[in-house]
Amino acid sequence: MKTSPTFGLIIKCSLALGLCTPVFAGGYSKAEITRLTNEVQVLKGEAAPKAAIVGQNIDPVSTVATGNESRAELRFPDKTLTRLGANSRFTLRGDARTLDLNEGTMMLQVPKNQGGAKIRTAGVTAAVTGTTVLIEYHPGGVIKLIVVEGECTIFLNNDQSEFKTLKTGQMIEMQDGSSQIPDVQTVDLERLLKTSKLISKTDPTQPNQQEINLAAFEQQTLKNSGDLVPGNIIIRDNAVNNAMNTGINTNAATTTSLPPAPITTPRG
Repeated sequence: MKTSPTFGLIIKCSLALGLCTPVFAGGYSKAEITRLTNEVQVLKGEAAPKAAIVGQNIDPVSTVATGNESRAELRFPDKTLTRLGANSRFTLRGDARTLDLNEGTMMLQVPKNQGGAKIRTAGVTAAVTGTTVLIEYHPGGVIKLIVVEGECTIFLNNDQSEFKTLKTGQMIEMQDGSSQIPDVQTVDLERLLKTSKLISKTDPTQPNQQEINLAAFEQQTLKNSGDLVPGNIIIRDNAVNNAMNTGINTNAATTTSLPPAPITTPRG
């Protein structure tokens, strides 16, 4: 997506500031490990990897890595919540409010009025404010970004004029290294919340739980009224979901009783 010089300048300034992050928003200089499932390690510098421990504080520059069928949850002082899926690596570098996803899947939830945050991969960066997102990244492979509630802008690291803004219930899927960000599509939030292992409709520990439930309810209302129609994005089957923990796929079949595809574009 190309923009006029004036609009492009506004967008770049917003992205550089973390989408207008308030000056009082603290940086991500530490995080506490609050949940662990199976094999999770912490790596720092040249030291040997160590098994992660609930209650352990992570500081820059540290990497948290999950194994097969493993997950980790971390919380930041401002209540920002992040969860890692299986076979994932995330690095806390202490760069303002930016988190590096080296590989795998991540859920990031930034509480309302706490400033923005960024998830950075080698090729793209996702900038969020008061938002819940899921991102999947495989170097040289696929990148998927889903906005569960709120708003997020994704842009190419080497060309910030190439960007897309996603709103509640929207996603993009692209190849790592692509020079363009594809069109936004719509995901069935109700089904996503039922199948994903990184986010839920019934988890009171999620700071944006009320917003998540409202987003799913409002989307379902549009679907029931016919204002949203079936499309070609479907939920992962259980086998793939167990491996990837994202709850989203564009090819795998679903075994749920819901229609075989969620919703795409509003009717005109």
